[in-house]
Amino acid sequence: MPKNIFKNSKLRNIFIPLIIVVLSCSSLIVINYLTIKILSASRAYVNGESHYSKGQKDATRHLITYLFTKDPVQWELFNKELSVPKGDKIARIGLINNDATETIKNGFRAGRNNEKDLDDMIWLFKYFHSVPFLAKAINEWENADYFIVQLASVGNEAHKKISADNLNPEDKQKILQQTTIITNKLTKIEQNFSDTLGEGTRLIKTYLLLTNIFFTLMIIGSTGIYYFLMINRLRRSKDETDDKNRNLIMANRELDKFIYSASHDLRAPIASLKGLIEIVKEEEDLDQIKSYLDLMHESLDKQDEFIKEIIDSSRNKRKKTAIAPVNLNKIIDEIIAQQQYIKDTRKIVIKKELSVDEWYSDGLKLKIILTNLLSNAIKYSDEKKEKTYISIKTYNLGEFYKMEIEDNGIGINEENQVKIFEKFFMTKNNTKSSGLGLYLAKEAVKNLNGNITVDSKMNIGTTFTVTIPKES
Repeated sequence: MPKNIFKNSKLRNIFIPLIIVVLSCSSLIVINYLTIKILSASRAYVNGESHYSKGQKDATRHLITYLFTKDPVQWELFNKELSVPKGDKIARIGLINNDATETIKNGFRAGRNNEKDLDDMIWLFKYFHSVPFLAKAINEWENADYFIVQLASVGNEAHKKISADNLNPEDKQKILQQTTIITNKLTKIEQNFSDTLGEGTRLIKTYLLLTNIFFTLMIIGSTGIYYFLMINRLRRSKDETDDKNRNLIMANRELDKFIYSASHDLRAPIASLKGLIEIVKEEEDLDQIKSYLDLMHESLDKQDEFIKEIIDSSRNKRKKTAIAPVNLNKIIDEIIAQQQYIKDTRKIVIKKELSVDEWYSDGLKLKIILTNLLSNAIKYSDEKKEKTYISIKTYNLGEFYKMEIEDNGIGINEENQVKIFEKFFMTKNNTKSSGLGLYLAKEAVKNLNGNITVDSKMNIGTTFTVTIPKES
């Protein structure tokens, strides 16, 4: 009897560590599987949010373009891109109402979510929607859907007025303001959604690490006496896993740094404007307030110019060349009138010697060329000179039209003259330009099968020469 008891005890001592190892390993497998599934589903939702955000922002861009161009293609693109967040809204409502799985999946598909992620996304919502971080994210999602409905309503209102040819400048301004407000709110909500899921996944990763450590210690403690070699292998494996985790953490930090930097650069003008507004609220000195308002105006002018240049770029690439009689004098007067708000513009003497006033060419492309060349000449006039001027001359050269725009501004460094037509090129001290103007001018000249050259000397002035075939 004692021998049997001894044998049974010995067997138990042998099998207990094995049972602990088996149970621990099984638990780790289950926990890791569930954790990976949760992290994968969370990643899918974050990825879905990027499609949601991109769809909303592209829809907004097309709506704004539609307001200015009245191009029906832009209206179609607006509805196409807006169908992305609308699809996600259908999926969310379907999940809440426990609708048919295929209905929910169709919503996610419309939201451009990956087909392989749909089951995980439905599973996570179904079993974990009450978990605090996910519940908060779902609430942000619902808030975003509310503003998507508002954006659609604003778009329909704009389309109705454009279709009836009843869109006046006041309506356009109102629609732009509504669109801006909605976009700003959606951007904040979308960021909150991603941040909430990010915080949740980081918390899950922490729990996963603690759970792994706990069960690993159980396994090591249970089998250490009997399986010394196995423990060494486990330790080596753990070290490799730690190295990979460290590399992943470093990679994530670099990625976060990049995202922060890009976000900061993109939002810097807006942040600057907000900061100036806050300062103005506290300022009582009217002269100081005026200087702050000038800074705000300068920031808005730069943003406005950039948007106009992007629209010009889009129109220049999209619209086919249309040859018709163009009154050059009228275009020049319109451009100069538009530039009057720029500081010290009225001090500049504009000289016109138009040997050929009416050109047979593309009016839009000529306007793009003249707008960018004249605005450049105005922006870079030399304030130190007592008299500043801009001279515009046109010639008839047989099969070509020729135009010269000369100024006595600050000039262009010889080293930079070969680069000024490059996209987004700016000198180190250039704070007045977006780097698109001369690029757009050259593209427009190129589309008219023409040629543009520059001749400039520092502190003396600059001359741009444009030649365009009469039958472009």
